[in-house]
Amino acid sequence: MLEKRNPDTVHAPRGYSHSVEVPAGATWIHISGQIGLRPDGTMVEDAHGQIDQTWDNLAAQLDAANASRDDIVKITVFLTRREDVDYYRATRQRFFGDSVPASTLLFVAGLADPSLVVEIEAVCIRTG
Repeated sequence: MLEKRNPDTVHAPRGYSHSVEVPAGATWIHISGQIGLRPDGTMVEDAHGQIDQTWDNLAAQLDAANASRDDIVKITVFLTRREDVDYYRATRQRFFGDSVPASTLLFVAGLADPSLVVEIEAVCIRTG
């Protein structure tokens, strides 16, 4: 079980945990940056659709690793458009609910494909 910490001596986080402790003996899983490509390899055209597809792709990676959203220790998110941050935060809330990992959000000038608006990478664990 991950232990998430948000001490009163720092500001309250909005939608993430300040730190996460991993139990001894856990298996670490690093998930490469997921993007808005459908399983058939076609790109989702609109920004909100790309964000939704990216979460779907991350969920598929967790399933393949026999892990759950609760097993995510940290995500790193890259957005190319500031106007998408509110939608991203709403989808993050739906994806994680109350079980929020440590998180870093970066705004970048571009990603590997110029049509991409989001990329999400994750580190998770599997116990037992």
